[in-house]
Amino acid sequence: MRPEFWAVLTALCWAVGSLLEKRGVQLGDFAPVMGTTIRTVTSVLLLLVISYPFWGQTKTVGIKPILLIAIGGGLITGCLGIVFLYSALKTGQLSIVLTIAFCLTPVVGALLGYLFLDERLKLVQALGITLCIAGAAMVTLFNNH
Repeated sequence: MRPEFWAVLTALCWAVGSLLEKRGVQLGDFAPVMGTTIRTVTSVLLLLVISYPFWGQTKTVGIKPILLIAIGGGLITGCLGIVFLYSALKTGQLSIVLTIAFCLTPVVGALLGYLFLDERLKLVQALGITLCIAGAAMVTLFNNH
């Protein structure tokens, strides 16, 4: 399967998941950190089961890749990013929160790829980045609560 297929499935999961998470945080009047905890525990339990056949991979790779995933995915994305997302979702409009969060994510990602991974940006990518920034700005500036 093409990477674009998986990216579309990711977007669908994140959009539907965010809708359900927003409703859950609101209905339970949970602190964002509690919503994050419920989400993470659920994820860990499921992942422990479905990743079982691959546990042996951690024995041969060394500590650096594990630390990079733990810090990047566990600490920054999975903990801090989700706590911040839940903080926004608790009181913000889903359409505004997701537009800002998920329009700026590829912008920052593309810039980090350019700066640290020696990835090149083509004109069409620069145009896409510009449109993402414009979209997030429009949603923010023209928000009529």
